[in-house]
Amino acid sequence: MDECVEHVVCELLARRDTLDNSRRLLVGLAGIPGSGKSTLALRIVQAIEQQRSGCCICVGMDGWHYPRAVLDTFEDPAEAHHRRGAAFTFDADGFVAFAKRLRNDQNTTIKAPSFSHELKDPVPDGITILPTHSIVLVEGLYCCLDVAPWREAAACWDLRYILQVPRNVARSRVILRHVLAGICANEESATHQGTYGNIVLTLPADTNDVLNGDWILAHLYQPSTPITIT
Repeated sequence: MDECVEHVVCELLARRDTLDNSRRLLVGLAGIPGSGKSTLALRIVQAIEQQRSGCCICVGMDGWHYPRAVLDTFEDPAEAHHRRGAAFTFDADGFVAFAKRLRNDQNTTIKAPSFSHELKDPVPDGITILPTHSIVLVEGLYCCLDVAPWREAAACWDLRYILQVPRNVARSRVILRHVLAGICANEESATHQGTYGNIVLTLPADTNDVLNGDWILAHLYQPSTPITIT
């Protein structure tokens, strides 16, 4: 991963240096569930901060999850909670508005929601983007989608990256994440009898995350530069 981080950091800093000083460089990083977006984004920000302190910040789009109380109001609340993480369980319009503000309000302080895994809900205004943050890295499942209304956000980014990892690696990470989060007691208890293609479905990793990942890869905004982690 170190070589990958170094390559992206060099590319971002070089691109930033071509812009006017008052202009933010906006970067979108997408990938399927379990691809390692958050980990890679953190490494990139840390590496940039070592060279140019205070210039880079990461915003995760988990803050635009609909709160659980909102999911309770859906026509099928059980399905909404089970599919949490699917595109329809996010505030897409709110995310698009945020992306446009990042693009248009270059010299103002902008607030963004964060996400509390303890509360399992977004935290309003949990992230502060300062005018001095000249590079803003936005990471999340749907930040580089060519589907309405998401494409309006993707069009705001100067650079778009799609993180690629083997599907079985991402799937294993998602299953472990669900166990650690208490969604499933253990991997065995997560088993759901059924199939999707030629794989046995695992609940909720396969009946939600795999479906979301396939949909993301089929609807990427172009150009999006692939990043492969080996």
